[in-house]
Amino acid sequence: MGIQESNLNEQIIKDLLNKNYGIKIIEVGKINRGTANVFKIKSNDKVYILKEFSEGRTEESVIKEINIINFLKERGINVPVYIKSKKNNFYIEFENRIIILQDCIDGYTMENNTGNYQKTIESAKILGKIAQALKDYEGLEEDGIIEKWFSKESLEKGIIKMEDLISKLNLDNPYRETFEKDLQDKINMSKDLLNNFDFEIIKNMTIMNSHGDYSVQQLIYNDNGETTVIDFETAKKLPIIWEVMRSYSYIDEEAKNGELNIDSLAEYVKEFAKYVQLNEYDLKYATQLYLIQIVSSPFRL
Repeated sequence: MGIQESNLNEQIIKDLLNKNYGIKIIEVGKINRGTANVFKIKSNDKVYILKEFSEGRTEESVIKEINIINFLKERGINVPVYIKSKKNNFYIEFENRIIILQDCIDGYTMENNTGNYQKTIESAKILGKIAQALKDYEGLEEDGIIEKWFSKESLEKGIIKMEDLISKLNLDNPYRETFEKDLQDKINMSKDLLNNFDFEIIKNMTIMNSHGDYSVQQLIYNDNGETTVIDFETAKKLPIIWEVMRSYSYIDEEAKNGELNIDSLAEYVKEFAKYVQLNEYDLKYATQLYLIQIVSSPFRL
């Protein structure tokens, strides 16, 4: 989802926050991050983050995320702190778009595949604690993710898309051969999975509540050793080993260009398993499950 142009300017923000929160703002700055319009707001004694979501973001999804964040906060997970308005709501609306205000998290972010061993294992620990805490959270659904990402049908649809892309490549495109090879490799891997993987196995894997989009991109670090997890919009039930595999592939500095360090991955899984019990199907078929999702996408590996 792309970022929709903001309906806000500095004066509108100052008026909104004064009216709805009783906060007088002295400085407003734009932050280019994520799929919302994000502003850093300074008052006389505090710094806030304001997010203006695109029109497609519903009240239900915002309330869902806030409820999950509050649930996790009560269980010791470092998450954003949302500010209530004068009307005791965690969000306001302006021109049919939802706006939330939260405390600014003092820290820094990391790029993909820049984590050393310590940061990599810390990521597994945080994910384990989140999944452990969310085991007791009611109301999250699968939202069709297994059919969409981990089914025979998803692979078959992916093959059709990639074959169509190959047929549309221009003959004079200087990258044509590279694109065609990448797409054909993924088609071949998809067909191999279709012929050799028993998709009924997925029913025996551990399906449980999780972040849904957990990676190094959702972590904010600080110099005090505290790490905050953000963006729980896509939290849902899913095959938990997929989130483990995916999050590892995003953080480890040795897991670049589609490569995995098997030793580091094993340590990552072991660290996560200190908090959530994995079964034999999770461990035996983790790589196939992860591959099913990534090869069905036309994007490069």
